[in-house]
Amino acid sequence: MADHFSKALTVEQAFKVHAGARRVFARFHLGGCSNCAISEHETIEQVSQGYGIPLEMLMSELNKLFDAPQLAVGDTVRLPDEIRNKIPQLANVPETGEVKDAAAGAYTVEFGDVRLQGLADDFIKVQPQPA
Repeated sequence: MADHFSKALTVEQAFKVHAGARRVFARFHLGGCSNCAISEHETIEQVSQGYGIPLEMLMSELNKLFDAPQLAVGDTVRLPDEIRNKIPQLANVPETGEVKDAAAGAYTVEFGDVRLQGLADDFIKVQPQPA
């Protein structure tokens, strides 16, 4: 596994390497509330030490982001039912959308006139039907 993150990166830099880094920190209960707030100027190593999270574990979880399924511009995707059902405004958007942009692990998908952003995990790739 290639390392895309280093312990010397600041939290802010980690967010720019991959948009999913925010979710990794959140899984460790970092950055979501006043009791667990982290400074974007701290390094990953400082966060590890300051909050008692083993550095190797944190680094491993961050680098796993690049092992997750990827989407490409032009891919057809749909929203998982659990997302569509939770957000009433999505009830009337088309069933499938097209990936229009990809940057640092985040995707922009257009569902008709509705534009959504998320990680690859937030969408389900639709396999093209044979003609």
